[in-house]
Amino acid sequence: MIINIDIHLKLEDEYYQKGGRFSTLSPFNGANDAAKYAYIYIKQIKREHGNKEVEIEKVIYEGTVDITVEVQKLYRNGNLYLVK
Repeated sequence: MIINIDIHLKLEDEYYQKGGRFSTLSPFNGANDAAKYAYIYIKQIKREHGNKEVEIEKVIYEGTVDITVEVQKLYRNGNLYLVK
């Protein structure tokens, strides 16, 4: 399955909008798994920009599903498996 994720970030004083298409593993658990893919992508973007401070503004899955809160929780915890 291929999913689409749009990410709006603030890296220090600059705003970025990045989008990506991701091939997923089965079974795919909808928005919860999409948040994990977005988290991994944000970590990659952060590394590419010299580990600047990241503020997650908005994350949208499949054009309509807002998964911002879920991704922010993952980012705050720093662990894919501690979503509470």
